[in-house]
Parts: sequence; C-alpha cells; structure tokens
Amino acid sequence: MEKSDSIYGEKLIDNDFLKYADNSKIDSLKAQLISNFYIYNDDNLKIAHIDAEELAEFSFDFFLPQINKILEKRNVSLTVKSADDYEKTNDIIINGEKLNLYTKKELDNQTFWDTAPRNFFKKVNEILNNKKIDEQFYLLYGGNDLHTMLLTDKQFLIISEYYKDNEKEKPYKP
Repeated sequence: MEKSDSIYGEKLIDNDFLKYADNSKIDSLKAQLISNFYIYNDDNLKIAHIDAEELAEFSFDFFLPQINKILEKRNVSLTVKSADDYEKTNDIIINGEKLNLYTKKELDNQTFWDTAPRNFFKKVNEILNNKKIDEQFYLLYGGNDLHTMLLTDKQFLIISEYYKDNEKEKPYKP
C-alpha cells in the first residue's frame, strides 16, 4: 500500500464515493479503495464497461443493464433503442428523444468509435442534470476497453489528481 493510495481512497470515501454501494459490500470496497485505490469494482455502482464498438453498432443490451443498475439507485432509468431509420441516420432514441450517435462523415473517417460514446453520454448527462442529479458520466479508456464512471465533480477531481501523472487512467468528459 502506498501512502497516496490510502489518502486518495479516504478522500473518495469522505466524498460519498460508496454512497450507493450495497451495504453488505461496503467494508470490502472501502478496503480496496484504501489499500490500492481500486475504483473499478462494479459493486460500487459507479462504473460500467461500455465497449465503444458495441455502442456504435447499436448493441445497447451489452451495457444498458449495468447503466440502469447504477441509475436505479438514483431513481433514473434509461430506455434506449435504435431509430427506425438508424441504418441511414445512425440515430437512436433515449427516453423518447432522438439523438444522432455519429454522422456518415465520422463513420467514413473512422472516428465514430470516439464520437458515438461522447454523444451518447452527453445526452445521458443532460438527462441527469435535468433531474438535478449531482453526478455526471465520465468516460475512461476507449475502443473495446471503454468504460464509464458516474462521478460528482469532487470525485472526478480526486481521481484526476491521483492520476495526474498518468493521463490514460484519467476519466474524461464525453
């Protein structure tokens, strides 16, 4: 255990990082945070594996159950489906609102794996904001390893500070 792990782990705990975690798992989650700053446990109800390819190919069932499990604790639910004309438009419907995941140009120049998750989670963050939720989804990694974390501003700053010398481990805004 490095000293900084315990300091940053304690800071996250003090800033309600485990607020929505299952009570029966709190002790082990706290121990993981303090001993090695392990923030990636699904049981904390903060993180989900997305896989940019799954999202960009309209395979929402891959990640939506975990996202909704996280959001359920915040009294929010997402319904996501492909628009009827999605093969032409790359549009989806999130909670009844149409959203363009990516453009034909982004598909052609191969940036859609980056664009689709950003557009998707910007929209989800807008939904959270409208419901006065003090957390936002941040993205982590990319491609098949893409994850998302639901964080308060303070939690985001603590994690960013911890990883200040390791840019690829820092969550980023969609």
